[in-house]
Amino acid sequence: MLGARRPGVTTALQMLEYRGLVHAKRGEITIVDRDGMIELTHGAYGEEDQGFGLTSA
Repeated sequence: MLGARRPGVTTALQMLEYRGLVHAKRGEITIVDRDGMIELTHGAYGEEDQGFGLTSA
């Protein structure tokens, strides 16, 4: 969310927390439900990490 205003980021983060997809605290965001993130974004989340060899924790 580069270039987004802080209130917009906070609102989006709260929505993701409400859905149980992430857990956020000061300075740290943890993806709790990766499959849920992929479903919410219709597959757009996680596309790029295939090229970097990243895996789910």
